[in-house]
Amino acid sequence: MICVLLVCFVGGACQLKRPETTPGRMIEPQLVAPQAPPAALGTSGATAASIRLLDTQARGHIGRRLLHQRPDGELIEDPVWRWSSAPDRYLDTALRLELTSSPVLRLVDVASAPTVAATLLVWHLETGDGTRLVGAVEFQMTRTDHVVRTQVVQASEAVSANLPGDLAAAAGRLLRRLALEGLMRVASER
Repeated sequence: MICVLLVCFVGGACQLKRPETTPGRMIEPQLVAPQAPPAALGTSGATAASIRLLDTQARGHIGRRLLHQRPDGELIEDPVWRWSSAPDRYLDTALRLELTSSPVLRLVDVASAPTVAATLLVWHLETGDGTRLVGAVEFQMTRTDHVVRTQVVQASEAVSANLPGDLAAAAGRLLRRLALEGLMRVASER
């Protein structure tokens, strides 16, 4: 009987302390719709080239986790912050917003139209002289004569040092810039 009491007492005293963890927090890029189509391009909607958005995807390592690149080049995951959805879904939205407002390109769903596929290659935070969100997108255009052209667009946006800071706004600006520049390169290929 004393042995059972002793085992219960020792068992209760040996409980492991629960580790203190920080709950995960979400960041969603702020994609602002364009105000008006750029007048400098001067192309009317009737003469805009038709294009079909085939696919938007990301490299395997780019997911919902927020990635940081160390000075030695290693990518590490942020222990707290996550994207509310995979960044390639935001890129798809940015592309569709740019195509909707483009006077040069018109989004269609016709099999005979040239196709564009976009792959998010790089999407992480770099630290050095300051924290920057870096992105690179590969645009692959397949013309109606089955000629394939590939272009890579890369850019970066400054981010405040403390997360989340203005990361959501910087991510939205970066996605819109990558989408616009990539689509303008596609338009020049047609």
